Amino acid sequence: MWRAQRPAGIASASTATEKVLQAEGATLDSARHRHGLNLLHYILSGTFNTVFLYLLAFSPLTPSLSISQVIRAEGAHQFLALNQDRSRAYATTWAMPPTLSSWEVLQGGLEGIKHINTVPIRATSSYIQVSPIQPRIYSAGGPTGEVHDIDAKTGGFGKKLQELLYVPEEGLETTDKTRVALRYGSHSIDLDLPKKQAFVPHLFVTAPSHFCQSFRKLRVCGGPNYSGHNSIYMYSVLEDGTFSLIAEVPSFGDGHDGPRHVIPSPDGNKLYAVTEHTSYVDVYTILSDTLKHEQRLSVIPSSFESTRLDYRGDTLRLSQSGRFLYATTRGKTSATKGFVSTWAVNDDGTLGSPQDDFEPLDRFVTSTSGGKANAVEAFPFHVGVQGGRIKEDWDWVLLTDDHDGWVWVLEWDGVQMRELCGVQLGRQEGAEKDEEGTGASHAVWLS
Repeated sequence: MWRAQRPAGIASASTATEKVLQAEGATLDSARHRHGLNLLHYILSGTFNTVFLYLLAFSPLTPSLSISQVIRAEGAHQFLALNQDRSRAYATTWAMPPTLSSWEVLQGGLEGIKHINTVPIRATSSYIQVSPIQPRIYSAGGPTGEVHDIDAKTGGFGKKLQELLYVPEEGLETTDKTRVALRYGSHSIDLDLPKKQAFVPHLFVTAPSHFCQSFRKLRVCGGPNYSGHNSIYMYSVLEDGTFSLIAEVPSFGDGHDGPRHVIPSPDGNKLYAVTEHTSYVDVYTILSDTLKHEQRLSVIPSSFESTRLDYRGDTLRLSQSGRFLYATTRGKTSATKGFVSTWAVNDDGTLGSPQDDFEPLDRFVTSTSGGKANAVEAFPFHVGVQGGRIKEDWDWVLLTDDHDGWVWVLEWDGVQMRELCGVQLGRQEGAEKDEEGTGASHAVWLS
C-alpha cells in the first residue's frame, strides 16, 4: 500500500496521541506515565549547509514542533549520535579540516547544549555511533573510520584508539578525504551487541552509468581506488572496544546496489541493509564469519519499477520495541518525492508475510524529495512493557528534509504513517542571514 501524504500544516482529526489520552478515560498524568508523554520533547537537528545546530521543542498535545534555540556550532553537521543517558551529543561535520565534536546536553535540552571538545580525524566522517556498554565512540566515512575513547571527566572525545582503513595504506595519502568520498566509500557503522560484532557498509557509485557520468568530473569513477566496494565489512568487537576484521561480504544483487546504511536486529541474529542505488531492503542472517542473504524487499512500490533509478535509498531504523522497521528513500531530483516504508518484524527477524507478498504495512510519500536527507529516528521513550517487551501500538518518527529545510514528526498508528507536525529551519523570525537555504540533515530525540 502507498499513499500521498497529508498536506503540511493540516492537523489530523484524531491522532494516535489523542487516542492514547482518550482510551479508558486516561488523564494527562496517567498517559504521560504509561506512554512516556511529556509536555515537551526536545530534539536536536543538524544541517547539510550551515554551521548551526537547531534545538527543537515538540508538544505532542498540540501537536506542534517549534525552534527553541539556534546554536552556532561547527557544521555542517550531517549526522548526530547520543550516549545512553542522552546527556552527551556527538556530531560529524562536512567542514574542513575533518573533525568530530562533542556537546553536553543540558537538562534534556531544556537549557540547550554546550560544546565540550572537537577532535581531528583523517577524512570527513558520515556516521557516528556511541557504544551503550563501554566508553567508546565509533565513526566512519569515505576511506577511513575511527574508534575513540570517551573522556571520563567531560564525556567528550578522548584518545583515538584505532583508525579503520578502506583504501590501501599506501594510497591513503593521496585519496580524497572530503565529503565527496562519502558518496562511494564507507558510509555508516553499527554495533551488534549480542554477538559483539560491528558492520560498515561500503557504497558503490559506478553502477548504472548515469551515476558515473554525474561524478566523472570528480574523478570517482573508473578506477580501483575510487569505485567503492559494494560490500559490508564485518568486524568482531574486542574487549577494549576496538575492531578486528572478520570478513568483507559482497552486497546481495548484481554488484551495483551500494549498501548505504545497516542496522542489526535487537537479538543480533539479523542485519538489515538499505541500498542507495536501487532502494531495496536486504535482510541477512548474521553468522560467525559471514552474512547469509534471506530477503530482498522494495522500499518503492512495484508499480514504480521503471523509475527505480530515480530514487536513492537512505536510512533504516527499528521502533523501540523492534516490532517495526522504517526504511526511507529519497527522490534523485526535486521532482520525485521520497518514501518511508514500514514493515512488521517477525519473531525470527524477517520482514513482512507471504500472504501480503512481503509488502510493507504502509508506504508514506514524503512532502518533498528529501534532498540529501529523508533520515528517520524513532521515538525512544515508550515505557509500557508487557511480557518483557515494549508493546507500542503507535510511534513517533522524526523525518528530516534537506530540500526545503523541514523537520517533521511523523506518527505511526500501527496501520499507517501520517505527518503530525513540522517546522522549517532557517525560516523563523529573526533568523540570521547565514541560515538562508538551510537543509535539515539528521535529528535525534534528546528527551
